[in-house]
Amino acid sequence: MAMQNFHYCNPCDIYLGTDALARLPDLLSGRKVLIVSGGLGTKASGIVDDITGILSDNNIDWIELGGSSVPSYDRVQAGIEICHEAGVECVLGVGGCSCMDIAKIIAFGACHDNLWEYLSGEKEIEGDEDHLLIGTIPSYPSGGSEADSAAEVDDLENGVHGSLYGIFPDFALLNPEYTFSLNAEHTAYAAAVTFVQASINYLGEYSPIAEKFTKAVLEGVRDSVKISLQDPRNYEARATQMWGSALSTMGILSCGKGDSWSWAIYTEMDVITECMDLSYRQALTVLFPQWLAAHAKYHGDDVRRYMVDIMGVDGLLPIEVAVAEGVAKITEFFTSLGLPMHYREMGALPDEESLMEAINDFLGAESESIPVDDEEEETSELTAEDMAAMYMRCY
Repeated sequence: MAMQNFHYCNPCDIYLGTDALARLPDLLSGRKVLIVSGGLGTKASGIVDDITGILSDNNIDWIELGGSSVPSYDRVQAGIEICHEAGVECVLGVGGCSCMDIAKIIAFGACHDNLWEYLSGEKEIEGDEDHLLIGTIPSYPSGGSEADSAAEVDDLENGVHGSLYGIFPDFALLNPEYTFSLNAEHTAYAAAVTFVQASINYLGEYSPIAEKFTKAVLEGVRDSVKISLQDPRNYEARATQMWGSALSTMGILSCGKGDSWSWAIYTEMDVITECMDLSYRQALTVLFPQWLAAHAKYHGDDVRRYMVDIMGVDGLLPIEVAVAEGVAKITEFFTSLGLPMHYREMGALPDEESLMEAINDFLGAESESIPVDDEEEETSELTAEDMAAMYMRCY
């Protein structure tokens, strides 16, 4: 297949290095700042104290919205209210993906009274829409929100999910030293999520540059996490993971590949999170290898190519055997990081009836969103039986 047409633009200024925070005075001079920070993990890294110290030393007014480790809509509303009352001109997302997602949505919502129309998909962002200045400063490199244009939020009160697409941070400051305090579990999950998200870019239409680029990122993350687990203060390993996280979702890895079936993992994952109280990282890492096996039914050559090129499976093996061996290798890799690879290790499993109900609800919602005369818009090609078998293998 020929390389697909594409347009790529990332307006985010990215600074990676030990001096990244030194950019703050120039970037924020004369502005009032809202800092959206996480929980104890973010505090433990020392990143918030360092940021507030720099701002105070340079006479930059700031307010902190702490405890934003869950992407809930009530935090967004609280942040927007602060922005309006205090005249905030810049929102900094400091910590993990949730903090950065909330910061993006606050910065956009502070300039739009009809925010939920955008979050629900009723309205789409067109062009350079108004928003407050956005900065992202990760202390947990996982998810890629620090340099991409997406943000997710949950309205817990009404039980609905919202997404904002099209708003990039204006700048991102990446200092790998702030990840030194991550424990083994968080280090492992950060790398595993980055590995899965980067892998999604590899799958789909063939584009040699995109796939070689993605392979380099995957190899870098896979090698560096082993070093980080043994030596948590190894700067090169932490820097590799931090840059890999940013690259995994900013779009550059998929340039030339067009729309891929592989993006369906993000919606198909919703089935299990409806049935169990799982974090994004738990749901994604357990599902990924079994999800590849399920989609090999429809994209066998594509999945085998991934297993051969990325997981080192023998390319002469039949598709079914190559996929099975690749699934085993991915599972072995994640297990070697100390991660659980079955949902039964994370809580009470849904019974078959509950699982099927969630699957049918999901597929029903999917079909309702598809124009009758436009089958190409479908985001999931798995049948209910395919999905049930896939999730049962994850149990």
